[in-house]
Amino acid sequence: MKFLNKMLATFDYHSWFELGQSLVPTTKYRLTIASAVISVSFPFIDRVFGLDAYAFAVLILVFMAELTSGLVAAHIRKEAISSMKLSRFSFKVFYYLVLIALPYVMSQSFKAHDRTAAATMFDWLHLFLLSQIVLENVVSILENLAVISGKDKTHWITKIQDKLNNLIS
Repeated sequence: MKFLNKMLATFDYHSWFELGQSLVPTTKYRLTIASAVISVSFPFIDRVFGLDAYAFAVLILVFMAELTSGLVAAHIRKEAISSMKLSRFSFKVFYYLVLIALPYVMSQSFKAHDRTAAATMFDWLHLFLLSQIVLENVVSILENLAVISGKDKTHWITKIQDKLNNLIS
């Protein structure tokens, strides 16, 4: 045991407790249970939504960007922020998550039963809906950013449409 304590000291750990806190720093802030709950949810997220932890985190960031930009835009428009509007946002996020999860779960079910055509169709639908949902959120964020920057709600969307039209023609 003395040897192990000396070894710890060479790494500037003065106790086993210090080593433990270095390995699991959430214990210093009493966040271990919260971080464990988050870690336990990652396999569930992958299995239900077909997204790894990073992709799901980015999706949540997109939702939060929409919420934050929407709140700031509402403040600029001098609109009252109500629980009804926040409930609408929550319902929309729930609806989006169901639209992402449903085709993924169906594709996995069909893959498990060797129904390749149906699995492929639901894989495609999953990717299509996921892409569409992200794009819809980006449009909403751009509308909010236009209002925040003092422009018409359609300003940034129109600019992008014009650039795409010039690129195509």
